Amino acid sequence: MLLSGVALGVALALNGAALAAEAVAEARSTHHEVMAFDIPAQPLDRAALAFAEQTGVQVFFDSARLQGFASTALSGRYPLDEALRRLLGSAPVDYRFDGQRQVTLTRRALRDEQTLQLQSTTVQGRQLSQRQETYLQPRSVAVIDREQIDRTPPHHAADLLEQSAGVYTAVSQQDPGLSVNIRGLQDYGRVNMNIDGMRQNYQQSGHQQRNGSMYVDPELLSGVVISKGASSGLGGAGVIGGVAEFRTVEASDFLRDGKEVGGRLRATSGLGGLGNGTHFIGSGVFAFGNDAWDVLLAGSERNLGNYEPGSNGRIGEIRTQAGTANDATERLKNSTVDYSANEMRSFLAKFGLNLDETQRLQLSYLRTEVSYDDANLMSVSGDRLWEKLGSSEVTSQNLALDYSYDPESPLIDFKGKLYFVENRNEQDNLARGSSPAYQIEYRTRTIGLQLENTSTFALGQLSSLDFNYGAELFQDKVRPKSDQQAESAAVSFPYVEGMTPSGKRGMASVFGELRLHYDDWLTASAGLRYDRYRLQGETGMTIRRFTPPATFTQEALTFDVDREEGRFSPTFGLAIKPGLDWLQVFASYGKGWRPPAVTETLIYGRPHGGGGEWMYPNPYLKPERSSAWEVGFNVFRQGLLQANDSLGIKVAYFDTRVDDFTYMAINRQVPGFGTGPTLGTVAHVNDLTSTRFRGVEYQANYDNGRFYADLTYTHMIGKNEYCSKNAWLGGAERFGFIPGVGVGSIPDDYANSLVSCGGLMGSSEYMPMDRGSLVLGTRWLDRRLDVGTRIRYSEGYTESYTERNLEAIYPADWASYVVYDFFAGYQATPQTRLSLSLENAFDRAYLVPLGDVYAFTLSRGRTLTGSVEYQF
Repeated sequence: MLLSGVALGVALALNGAALAAEAVAEARSTHHEVMAFDIPAQPLDRAALAFAEQTGVQVFFDSARLQGFASTALSGRYPLDEALRRLLGSAPVDYRFDGQRQVTLTRRALRDEQTLQLQSTTVQGRQLSQRQETYLQPRSVAVIDREQIDRTPPHHAADLLEQSAGVYTAVSQQDPGLSVNIRGLQDYGRVNMNIDGMRQNYQQSGHQQRNGSMYVDPELLSGVVISKGASSGLGGAGVIGGVAEFRTVEASDFLRDGKEVGGRLRATSGLGGLGNGTHFIGSGVFAFGNDAWDVLLAGSERNLGNYEPGSNGRIGEIRTQAGTANDATERLKNSTVDYSANEMRSFLAKFGLNLDETQRLQLSYLRTEVSYDDANLMSVSGDRLWEKLGSSEVTSQNLALDYSYDPESPLIDFKGKLYFVENRNEQDNLARGSSPAYQIEYRTRTIGLQLENTSTFALGQLSSLDFNYGAELFQDKVRPKSDQQAESAAVSFPYVEGMTPSGKRGMASVFGELRLHYDDWLTASAGLRYDRYRLQGETGMTIRRFTPPATFTQEALTFDVDREEGRFSPTFGLAIKPGLDWLQVFASYGKGWRPPAVTETLIYGRPHGGGGEWMYPNPYLKPERSSAWEVGFNVFRQGLLQANDSLGIKVAYFDTRVDDFTYMAINRQVPGFGTGPTLGTVAHVNDLTSTRFRGVEYQANYDNGRFYADLTYTHMIGKNEYCSKNAWLGGAERFGFIPGVGVGSIPDDYANSLVSCGGLMGSSEYMPMDRGSLVLGTRWLDRRLDVGTRIRYSEGYTESYTERNLEAIYPADWASYVVYDFFAGYQATPQTRLSLSLENAFDRAYLVPLGDVYAFTLSRGRTLTGSVEYQF
């Protein structure tokens, strides 16, 4: 070396070869590449090392000339040049991209300094995957990337989440809709399910295992990010469970390395006699553009037929009536799952315009159409296990306008989004018993606005402060429409419309979070959000009254609902590295708030427009209030056993308590005279106890290039008991003596105060079961061949048919299982990849944890699919 004090930091790239300098034109395209960063504030030379590690870019600098300067903290997704500019902050250091993946840092010379010819330090790093980056974040977050999705192509969108700790789905294989459960919480917006930030708030009443569904084709996704718990950031308004963001592909995914045209074609199909209903899954993506603008056009289609379930192993006993004369265990395992066929078509378009180097505008449109048959609950008593109820044609449309502004100022990193979402289901229903056939259109429209900015302040050489703040507004309008006639004087709509009633709910939220980074070992955060909602709609019911001396009448009790309320919710977080760069301990505490939804408040009617059951409204529902804390640790270490390996571990204990938890209760007593609790009287009520969801999550990943392993496991703890007043609205009456009148109707104080427990109808009746997954894989032939296995496990929760809890609405019928999948992928050419996936290799019969136990659609049996992908 020509000068002492010049340090050389070298981190080997995954392919083990040095990255050569490219032409200047290629450099321009590279430094616009968007990547994710998580670099705390620290000495500038160390920050440069971290930058190289996370990007795979060679960084040249003289470490002696950078002494005494500190970087600013860098967290989020940025183009390379923007990220480097933010990292340097106010330090008197310039940078220059010299080639495709090379950058040089130089200190600006002072007037009295002589110019020195110095040898630069070269840093060559490895880019971390999104999943690896989760082990650097001091909170519970999970990422499903495209690599995971492609290993075992999903048939149902719920398959995407099989390897995510703490995440479940109440899936029915006869319904292509996806309902996400995070740590036991789901339905009615408890989890913010969104596509590119656009909330998917569609809800259609059924058997209460899914009260909130979204429709998305995994073919058009680049990945899924699951953030758990309450948040003081964007997307946290009205949320107590977490955020599930489904990210669609971007033009930048295909226009890298200076390309102006790019894309992808992919097709998947079942192979031979093991296709098991996998007719076709495919997509095409075409992107073109330059530094000033870009366009992406994409389409996908999936055509799935009825499938065969697994035939081996034990399944639940209650729904099959095991051990009785009607035992249907073997029949179910050896019968085709009828009405599981569906067709889905999607179209995605995005147009992006870079107004200048600091501003970008993007317009996007996503349309998904789904066709499928509706089926009744599984029953072993008929000739067919499932009865067809009708058919559904779902159309989901998402339109968004995004704007970002990021000038050369640490105080401004602004993002805004205006969006519109419409989910519509045109449903034809067959006649059943005394109920005639009818048609109904369910429709939910959501408009939303999101604004956020991040300002960064340098607090000396070792610390910095980030302030993320903004606002979020959205409104849901629910408008069902059917050809049935209104049957009640209390309301002006047919009963079937009242099951998913008309109404609108708006939410406005402002938020802010301060995050302090000190040196490289301490991160502390504090946030506050204020949410306010307004719910409007009309509902009612018919009640029985007594008028002396002996007259009984039916009266209409109507409600013109217009409710408005607000609440502050704080969050706090702390993360410490206790003297080891690879270990981080973290803890957090936060409050959340979820106001009632339209259906919970206004529902009134009878299922399928007929039958003896009645669903009643509750215009006085209280919002849910959550208090959640978690404590855990991260381990992320590179070069553990080999120079190019990495190990990531995340363990977290969580405890969420919800006051005034809303659930659907049976055996309620309506207002009026002498009614009494009845089995078919159902309403949404607030739990009088404190509902609790707690457990431990484990995530681990190891990768040395040749071999890799990925582990997730969730252990849930405890159970809940739900209690509420039988007369949830009060107003119960009985015979009594009225002075001056005689015998008449007086308040029934006993009935109005009576509390009962149990009788819950909904997905929260049971705590989610313990579950886990393990992926083991190896790469050969210069990483062109990738083969491995995925093992899925569920502890299950089941009771015998003879000893079952007869008071439970949903039977505990999820048997334990272990399922083995195998996969292989071969990169035949730089553009072409061939893949095979053998799902459920040993043909195990199983129902996933929290899977729809009424529909009882066992998951797919042994299924072999092949895929071919061509990128250009």
